[in-house]
Amino acid sequence: MMGNIELVVLSVLASLGFAIVFQVEKKDLIFAGIGGGVTRIFYLLFLSFIPNRIVYVALSALIAALFAEIVSGIKHVPATYFMYPTMVPLIPGDLFYYMCVGLITRNTEMFKLNAIECTLALVGLSVGFVVCSFVSNIMRIRKLATIVGNAEDSEY
Repeated sequence: MMGNIELVVLSVLASLGFAIVFQVEKKDLIFAGIGGGVTRIFYLLFLSFIPNRIVYVALSALIAALFAEIVSGIKHVPATYFMYPTMVPLIPGDLFYYMCVGLITRNTEMFKLNAIECTLALVGLSVGFVVCSFVSNIMRIRKLATIVGNAEDSEY
């Protein structure tokens, strides 16, 4: 259990660091850090129940994107402002590293295994973000259509 707590804390710090590099304003840094922590918590939860990497990464990415959409709506900034720092814990850096090690050392088994897992993680990451962005975009369009429809119905 202690390992998971350390992972969450490190995810918060990594997201904070990325947010600083991404030039998130000081008043919004806490939200970027919390987003990284929330993403890691859900990643660990999904990891313990779902054996398929692409599924648990996609669900975690969906949670990360949902968090970014909600906070960006509250703060009135684009969703990418929080989405990039929030997704940092999902980046499969270890898989990419070991894939490269397998390539350099000509260990084809290590290379293939890590390349497949890295690809699955990246596809899951992409799918989760695209699904959330698609749904939130449809919701925005419907809200705008409702506002425009109400404006047309009113008499001046």
